[in-house]
Amino acid sequence: MVAQPSLSQQIRRLEEELGVLLFDRSRTPVRLTDAGEALLPHAEAILRQVEAAGAAVEERIGLRSGRLVLGSLPVTGSRLLPRAITAYRQRYPGVQITLREEPTQRLTELALADETDLTLTTLPVGSDELDWQPLLTEPILLALPPDHPLAADGPPHPAIPLSAVAGEPFLIMKPGYGFRDLVLAACQAAGFSPQIAFESAQIETLQAMVAAGLGVTLVPQMAADRSLRPSPVFVPLAGAPLTRTLALAWRRDRPLPRSAQAFLKLASELWPY
Repeated sequence: MVAQPSLSQQIRRLEEELGVLLFDRSRTPVRLTDAGEALLPHAEAILRQVEAAGAAVEERIGLRSGRLVLGSLPVTGSRLLPRAITAYRQRYPGVQITLREEPTQRLTELALADETDLTLTTLPVGSDELDWQPLLTEPILLALPPDHPLAADGPPHPAIPLSAVAGEPFLIMKPGYGFRDLVLAACQAAGFSPQIAFESAQIETLQAMVAAGLGVTLVPQMAADRSLRPSPVFVPLAGAPLTRTLALAWRRDRPLPRSAQAFLKLASELWPY
């Protein structure tokens, strides 16, 4: 707060610099002159900018130190988190970040046990005790062996219904991964139960096996690995869109530490949903 005599001196100094009167002091109460009215919105804008700058400084200073424990799905984290963590460390270099990569079910357990501050997972989250902030929604693709008859057309490859591979051997994630549940539900919705030929904890392994001709699988778009030689053929699905939504989740009944609040804010800037 600025003392009244000091404020009056600053106003008079500004009037001298501008060469105009900003206040009509011949009246009671004192009123703005036309010049003062013209200056008012600019002065208000400057004050708002000063307040915003002060809030930014306070936010940065308030996180000079601390810790942030992130839980994440392995492949999903490798695609999304490097960008977010780099930006976070630029803003808050004093905060120590720990990353725990686990299957979906285990991530839920860690969040409920208060062993992670935020968890990068898929919706729906595995417990009513968790709250979440959505990040992005991505399509699911069908991965076919390179010599599969349905992969002959393209690129670009036309969309095909999931039911077209109902009789194929399916390669699928092991129990405990949310993506496995998504795949099984999608197959049921398409009218069949998949013939599971192989299970893995790594979606990269499943894609390598598809490339070797051992079966088909479903893959989130961001996880589709076209660097394999030979590479699976990734085909869009026809019909109702099959997608997954990624989110940051946390315990609903616990206040988030400031380090986690800052990460949520940053995530909303990077991935406005």
